Amino acid sequence: MADDYQYLFPCPPSSSLRETCVGKTLHSVPTPAAVLDRVVVERNCLQMLRACEALKVKFRPHVKTHKTTEVAQRQVGDAANDVNVVVSTLAEAEHLLGFFISSQARGKNVNILYGVPLPPSQVQRLAFLGKKLEAKSISVLVDHPSQLHAVKDFKHIAGFSLRLLVKVDTGYHRAGLSVGSAGFDHLIKEIYRLESYGIVEFTGLYSHTGHSYGGDSESTAMNLLIEEIEGLEVAANQATVYCTEEFSKSPPRYILSVGATPTATSVQTLLMEHYQGSLKKEISKLKGLIERVSVGQSISCHRAFSKDDVGLSTTDVALTILAEVASVYEGREVPEALIAAGSLALGREPCKSYNGWGIVSDWHMATTGNNGRSGWQVGRISQEHGILTRDQEHHGSDPAGACFGWYLVVDSSLPEDKQNEIVDVWARWRGW
Repeated sequence: MADDYQYLFPCPPSSSLRETCVGKTLHSVPTPAAVLDRVVVERNCLQMLRACEALKVKFRPHVKTHKTTEVAQRQVGDAANDVNVVVSTLAEAEHLLGFFISSQARGKNVNILYGVPLPPSQVQRLAFLGKKLEAKSISVLVDHPSQLHAVKDFKHIAGFSLRLLVKVDTGYHRAGLSVGSAGFDHLIKEIYRLESYGIVEFTGLYSHTGHSYGGDSESTAMNLLIEEIEGLEVAANQATVYCTEEFSKSPPRYILSVGATPTATSVQTLLMEHYQGSLKKEISKLKGLIERVSVGQSISCHRAFSKDDVGLSTTDVALTILAEVASVYEGREVPEALIAAGSLALGREPCKSYNGWGIVSDWHMATTGNNGRSGWQVGRISQEHGILTRDQEHHGSDPAGACFGWYLVVDSSLPEDKQNEIVDVWARWRGW
């Protein structure tokens, strides 16, 4: 069928993956391989859900990093009444369609946010997706009036209005509009005009503090989150003025969606007793801000699946890339080694606190900072080659896993002699 785009990007059959891999040990599988510890995934997801519940803010997990149904289900949680996710590609949403339909059948509210300012070419595909779900199930980001030209087509196909969040630039300068700019004012007015005709539904404002990845402390992350919420609060107040004065409408309770992995994770810090002294000022200000803004608006945190957050040890990192040493070069001025894994296996995004592409460790070797390290790092990479060099004083990790077709799943809660045994295989989605 013309609207079944997910079949253009099929995943390998889960049954075949399990038949091939489950029961084997990590020593007996081809490398490089992406390995997920199921226990750590579940623990990290549960911590974020508990933090948001305690602070009475909603959580919208991002699925772009892991691209698996299994992790998405754990990010949302079994107890949630709302199944809200962010996607960066429509293939991610299409592969989750079965999960969304089953969630609606159990009485849950489903909403998918397409996390890129709306490309008009994707409106029809979004509408076909919405047609298979219920009203209010599809939201998009907008930051320019030209993105609104195709929204009429969405309602014609899906049968309900497309929900809009305005992308606000609170300092990252990747996408979005600055509050008070002529572009922001014009877009808000145009959205309200279309809403008056029932074409769209204006639901809130969205920001992403991507520059928070350049920080190196809990204090920095928390202060950026404060700035982000304050920025959206100003944007909501401005939108309210237009709503009441120019369109004579009662203003809605806007959703203020904030977060990047460092800033969204900082909400967990509010509940950690050992931070109450060193971050007392920031914690007090953030708690007060959340309480104040929540009176008039609804705060939602969005974040990607985290593989490394500030202040954590490697026991909190769910993903390991398994690679083999292919050769050793003892005669070089400084000894080096070659691994059969490069940029496609390890990723190439920079990280402020780390000057390489991976830390070499024994399986499940816990490290915090420089303690417990093997002394080797992936210092240089090309497409399929990685050069191991002596470990420096830096620490951190880069996003990885994007080029793998599946994750080999292990369970660190099992007896020690079973912890490197594959207990499941989770297929990764691909495509756009």
